[in-house]
Amino acid sequence: MTQTATGVLAIDIGGTKIALAAISATGEWRAQDKFIIAGLAGEQIVAQLLAASQALQARAQLTFAAIGVSTIGVVDGDHLKLVPTIQGWDQVNLRASLQTVFPAVPVLIENDVKSATYAELLNGALKGTSAGLYLNLGTGIATGLTLGDQVVRGSHGAAGEVGYWLLDAQSSAGFATGHAPLEEATGGQGIGHQLTALVGHPYTAKDLWQAPTLLPALQQFKDHLLTTWAVNLSNLCIAWDPAVVAVGGGMQAAYHQIAPALTAKLAQSVPFPPVLKPAFYRQNASLNGIALLALRTLQ
Repeated sequence: MTQTATGVLAIDIGGTKIALAAISATGEWRAQDKFIIAGLAGEQIVAQLLAASQALQARAQLTFAAIGVSTIGVVDGDHLKLVPTIQGWDQVNLRASLQTVFPAVPVLIENDVKSATYAELLNGALKGTSAGLYLNLGTGIATGLTLGDQVVRGSHGAAGEVGYWLLDAQSSAGFATGHAPLEEATGGQGIGHQLTALVGHPYTAKDLWQAPTLLPALQQFKDHLLTTWAVNLSNLCIAWDPAVVAVGGGMQAAYHQIAPALTAKLAQSVPFPPVLKPAFYRQNASLNGIALLALRTLQ
């Protein structure tokens, strides 16, 4: 078969790995790949990404008419900000780099949580809502705000970055001092650090959710964690007035433990409480979202 069919290339750049998919214009996922980038600098990552993209195109036998890139960090035009985990990533021009091997192919770049939000908006729990909210509970804590068929970006592409929310009015910890208070307190990595210190040996967020019973100190921590999420989500819903809140991210696996506390606080505190739902995309949400966005450009 000759390489004549049209399609899109979807790329999801995470903190430790990159996932790619080649998808036909009809929505058929022809080929997928992923590779580890932990410890690599920006230029090394770009070199591997370009080689993997070309190899994937050959396997899928597609001519790419659009490229969609989902990535950690805040998208600022052709560059990225707030990506401390990848050395030199803020100096990389992803669009220009991809167009060196795919000349003239349009490249769409979006933040990973906003991409996951688009997945839910276009084909998931937020579909058909006039205003919605995607809550990412994972290693990072962030939200996506939807209005109509769009995800709100804000003036600098940073709308919904609630990981930077302040938890203590008396504390100086915040963005300027290199901190993301809400994420450090309630994100998966932060939970693990706190639990390990609490019990005196390695203990992860996954351990917390999977334990059949908890020691009193761990139960107290869990209750405080749920309350923190519930209060902050309620305040955000009062401000945004979403019809639906879709809960995604790695900790969505514990949705049945998380949902009751969130639902109760929303009902108690929000004038028009939204419906709380698990996200439709439990795996590869960002990759699916950026794929849907890229496919939409072909219509």
